[in-house]
Amino acid sequence: MSEEEVPAGVPAGTGGKLPDYWGAPSWAPPPPPPPPPTWWPQHYYTYEPPPPPRRTSRLKLVAVAVLLVVFGASAAATAVIATRGIHGTGSTSGAEAAIVDINTTLGQGASAAGTGMVLTSSGEILTNNHVIYGELSISVQVTSTGAMYSAHVVGFDQRDDIAVLQLDGASGLATMPIGNSSNVQVGDSVTALGNALGRGGAPASAPGTVTALNQSITASDESGTEPLETLGGMIQINAPIKPGDSGGPLLNSSGQAIGMDTAAAGGRQLDQTGAAEAFAIPINTAVTIASQIVKSPSGFQSTPSGGFLGVEVLDSTAPPGALVEGTQAGSPAASSGLVKGDVITAVGGATVVSVASLEQILKLHHPGDNVIVAWVDASGHNGQATVTLATPPAAPPQ
Repeated sequence: MSEEEVPAGVPAGTGGKLPDYWGAPSWAPPPPPPPPPTWWPQHYYTYEPPPPPRRTSRLKLVAVAVLLVVFGASAAATAVIATRGIHGTGSTSGAEAAIVDINTTLGQGASAAGTGMVLTSSGEILTNNHVIYGELSISVQVTSTGAMYSAHVVGFDQRDDIAVLQLDGASGLATMPIGNSSNVQVGDSVTALGNALGRGGAPASAPGTVTALNQSITASDESGTEPLETLGGMIQINAPIKPGDSGGPLLNSSGQAIGMDTAAAGGRQLDQTGAAEAFAIPINTAVTIASQIVKSPSGFQSTPSGGFLGVEVLDSTAPPGALVEGTQAGSPAASSGLVKGDVITAVGGATVVSVASLEQILKLHHPGDNVIVAWVDASGHNGQATVTLATPPAAPPQ
């Protein structure tokens, strides 16, 4: 074979090798065939299932630190706490038989859970107003028997966070043993019972002690749907209450309700560990307002509770009391002889140490009650007068 001859099929000048057409840079695969004339692009839709209905366990959250400490846990009080220690109460069986779980249906598929106390065998229930705030319907279960009832709102006092419900068709219910919150002292052992985290069943128990009295707090519902409100005269405790305990009893060592669990300061750990500090409405205040609600359910919702004195006051520390800034024309205060600069120190025999305590004392009275108002004037002289408390003016329309 001469040097000009190559095997058949091998082009000349390739050195005896076939060229790599597939790897040549100029090569490109042929374009795909056009789609059939009956085909066109389609959009498609994804489906996201709706979120489950929102369920909350209600408890007022202290939005601002305690605003006014009237009876602080002084060194002496701290010694009392150290001596008494943190213990549970005695028997709670009587109270447990009179506790109900409250489940409130709200708008947009949401619901909320709280606690209530049975006041009458026919089914009047005491609870916090924020437990049933925004309700569309309410169902109640008696925890000791499992009996279920529908319920309706008899009336409420939004300012003081009190509401009364009526169970439909109830009878023969065990009622809550009621104590006297006027006898509560710093260092007393207490137990809070309630529907913690809305789990239902037997009431959860949170033991602790009273750490301060007559506290004023600013709080709101943890859902953020309610406006801030200021509550006065509160019992402060270190019992680890949780969301859902609102409306439940705070029991003394005799198993009597001396307060109603209402608010807590605990931040994000509330669901796990409970509140670092909590607050209860004194039972004397709660029951008095509940009684007024039952007597006048339709008109009570926007009417301040208690007797009306008609005085503008500020806190005073020397002497302790409520410093008069002015009196309302025609009010009991105006006719009593009180003038600007006087410090109210007692009403109806109860000591006044602040504006909050004056408000709480007046809540425990009724229009028409005759009470002795005592004061110290600007020169340090004592004065007093008997006045007839008036009906509180209705709150202005919102």
